[in-house]
Amino acid sequence: MEITEKKALASLDSYIKNIDAQRKLKQSSRQMAPVTDKEGDKVELSAEAKQIQTAGRLIKSMPEIREEKVAHIRNQLKTGTYQLDPGKIAAAMLKEALSDENT
Repeated sequence: MEITEKKALASLDSYIKNIDAQRKLKQSSRQMAPVTDKEGDKVELSAEAKQIQTAGRLIKSMPEIREEKVAHIRNQLKTGTYQLDPGKIAAAMLKEALSDENT
């Protein structure tokens, strides 16, 4: 049996068309049948998780700056009545330095 160039090209062309047709069929079947999940996923939180979630919402709703305290200290600075406690300052500095060393 003699295989000519024309027969080989015709066979190859037929094979390529067949593969293209299969690809198009797969793509169209994917587009026509979207996946739908009617049930959906369900999550049930424990009581502790619900408390943590509520606490998180409360923290997020709180202002980052306590405006009343800032206004009070600002007023004390203006009037010259703001009192520093050197002992508290030193204790806070030592506590921070020690915690930095431990991390």
